[in-house]
Amino acid sequence: MARMCLPDGAVRGIDFEGARTGAHMGSYTPGKDGTVTVDNPRHIRALREMGAFPANLGGRAHGGFRCECGFGSYFKTCSRCGGTCERES
Repeated sequence: MARMCLPDGAVRGIDFEGARTGAHMGSYTPGKDGTVTVDNPRHIRALREMGAFPANLGGRAHGGFRCECGFGSYFKTCSRCGGTCERES
């Protein structure tokens, strides 16, 4: 299974049909976060060709410090409010 981001936020869903038979092969509707969960490797490949990309790119950086104002930093002094930041676990 793979979570995929569709190529455009205006896409409301995708239907796959068999090229030879015309049979319905599956459909995907994005969830609230805009991603679809795809379990068929051929569908993943087809979505990638249309411009979709994996949803797990990037991610959260681990380590660093967190200020009491909520701002994340790699330094002990917050650049937003000037407060003292504590190391994140």
